[in-house]
Amino acid sequence: MRTGNAIVNVLIQVVVIAIVAAIAVWILGMVGAPGIVMTIVWILAALAIIMVLLQLLRGAGGAGRRAP
Repeated sequence: MRTGNAIVNVLIQVVVIAIVAAIAVWILGMVGAPGIVMTIVWILAALAIIMVLLQLLRGAGGAGRRAP
């Protein structure tokens, strides 16, 4: 989903990553997965969020960006 505003795009991506990670951890908790598995899911989510933020900081607009 592209809104035309890079900051809003990044915010949407971060929120989606956090929601997906929270749902995954909740499901893993329901099935009785060990705590280390849930910790790994949160770490992977944090890494994904960092990658999205670095994309914004580098000035890359993502797949929708075109050179002038």
